[in-house]
Amino acid sequence: MKIGLDLRCLPEDGSEGAGVAHAARELGSRLTSYKKYDWVAYAADNARWGGCVVKRLASPKGSALRRALRQTPCDVLWVPSGAVALNLGVRAVPWVHDLIIFDHPEWFPQNWLKRSLTTSLFLRGIKRAPLIFCVSEYTRQAVIRHARVPADKLVVTGEGGDTELMRIPDEQLGDYKKTAQEYASGMLKIDRPYVLCLGTVEPRKNIAALIRAWRAGGMDLDLVVAGRDGWRFEDVEREILKIKDANIAGLHRLKRVSEHDKRQLILGAKAVCVPSWDEGFGLVALEAMQAGTRIMASDIPAHRAVVGEAGQLIDPGDEPAWAGALSRLSTIKSSAVFGSAGLGNMMLALGYRINGRSEEVERLALREQARLWDWDKAADMVMRGLEKIF
Repeated sequence: MKIGLDLRCLPEDGSEGAGVAHAARELGSRLTSYKKYDWVAYAADNARWGGCVVKRLASPKGSALRRALRQTPCDVLWVPSGAVALNLGVRAVPWVHDLIIFDHPEWFPQNWLKRSLTTSLFLRGIKRAPLIFCVSEYTRQAVIRHARVPADKLVVTGEGGDTELMRIPDEQLGDYKKTAQEYASGMLKIDRPYVLCLGTVEPRKNIAALIRAWRAGGMDLDLVVAGRDGWRFEDVEREILKIKDANIAGLHRLKRVSEHDKRQLILGAKAVCVPSWDEGFGLVALEAMQAGTRIMASDIPAHRAVVGEAGQLIDPGDEPAWAGALSRLSTIKSSAVFGSAGLGNMMLALGYRINGRSEEVERLALREQARLWDWDKAADMVMRGLEKIF
């Protein structure tokens, strides 16, 4: 049995990529470790992939994939982008991340015609799939609602976050954080304690509201907004311009962030803020917990599932609540536990003795919650699903 991986979602420039590309690389590398099956990846010429045999594509278009499948066929094709190309001639199984564009088209840059075509083709691929993988229960419910497919065709996999962060031993995490803070100061010129907002700047990320909340909250901590410009980010630019016009220091806009920079920023932050209006899976929140860093996230289904009681969940539309949380954060001493009741109960339940070392306990609690999510578990869910349709 030969299983194909449609890796057209990997960057054509050979970079690691983020978001769907990162998830596809992480989960794909776990899948190809199942030596019971033969594997072949279909990827662009310069896309970086070393997990199995690669059939290189002349372009990321569906026509190039169809040609490659005729030349190097497989028995079933896993599609980690979720978007199944037309007329592939092979059973294709998508991995769906979210259907946010169906509920909030105003957050996306496509015009009506292009969006209608894209979403129609997306639904067509889902409806014809023998099985559909979803990153979360929230996404699963969205697929059922929009595609009207039987519930037993959908399998929730979860995600696994940042493997490198999880490899840091608990007992060395404090040293890693100190090193990260030194890196932020020396290499990124961030000299004061800071909160971090990480991700592509686009409407659903709600970053303009976070900037306003930071300003209203007293700005005792710096704010780092890290991630490339996406689309319709004019509101964020306006808020940044207001900060500059008022000669207010402390806001850092980092548009080019490497994977190394990202890890150092997460490790060194006082807290990671994720005020998104919607997410398919709470990946940034998970990465923060893997780093043992406090998490302040919007109170939405994806974050509730990932964060649990380990962080603070805030209504994304309540800017005064975000301002208050940021203001209180700047006064928290190192011995205080963020969201103390939930974290304390969690650690006691796990058998830890607090003995006053609450900062260490907080980090352990965050990492224990993060361990609920794992790429190996996700790969096992995918393989069990695929084996049912062989």
